[in-house]
Amino acid sequence: MNNKRSVAFWSAVFLVLGCYLISAESAFAQSRPGWGGIWQQRMTIGQAQLDTAFKLAESGKVNEALAIIDQVIATDPNNWRSYFLKSAVLILARRGDEALKVIDTSINLARRSNVSSDLLAELYESKARSCIDYGHYGEARKSLEQAVHLDPSDPSTLNDLAWMLATTKDARVRNGRRAVTIATKACTLSNWDNAFSIDTLAAAYAAAGNFSDAVKYQEMAISRLKPEDRNAQLGGMQRRLQQYVLGQPFTGL
Repeated sequence: MNNKRSVAFWSAVFLVLGCYLISAESAFAQSRPGWGGIWQQRMTIGQAQLDTAFKLAESGKVNEALAIIDQVIATDPNNWRSYFLKSAVLILARRGDEALKVIDTSINLARRSNVSSDLLAELYESKARSCIDYGHYGEARKSLEQAVHLDPSDPSTLNDLAWMLATTKDARVRNGRRAVTIATKACTLSNWDNAFSIDTLAAAYAAAGNFSDAVKYQEMAISRLKPEDRNAQLGGMQRRLQQYVLGQPFTGL
């Protein structure tokens, strides 16, 4: 999550959906963690209607989009993909609490459909990101724990969980020591070459009160930043480094 902190989660969802609708073989949709895979497995029955609903929602006509999606759900009430799209549209309609309930329905139906553990993990991570947007940090943690349980070797999901445990303002959720363990695993799985995973490890050490290691790994994270990420990320990483030098943890969520 710390690699896209300034980007609203559901905006990314719709960007992925849009890219897929433009081209079924979109390289972006296929490479984007989570959402390309989910949408490419969308249902055949009612698909034209769902595509129309997406285009309406993208243009701001969320009520019309919801009406179409509900028609598809009435025809096939057990398909999790329709609920997945509905939850995204509800977010656009600023109906967040309802959206979270709908994505729970999507997850439950996906479980009954025996989808792959990787795909189910992506659905749980989607819920977690939405919960974070609405300040439901306890629920976000539970969803990320589920995602990690289902896909324990995915460095991105591990990184998201560690970042939440390290940087949340909610003391009931924050756990620096556990964040260190999880972030270390994420760094190992990414061969210690991912600046964002190392950035998370630094935040975890700071949350645990180990500021010498926090400084060490924050400097490493800065050194691992790719040129295309430096403009957007360098300033924030440098500010966190200064906080750790001063013995201050970072809280961002």
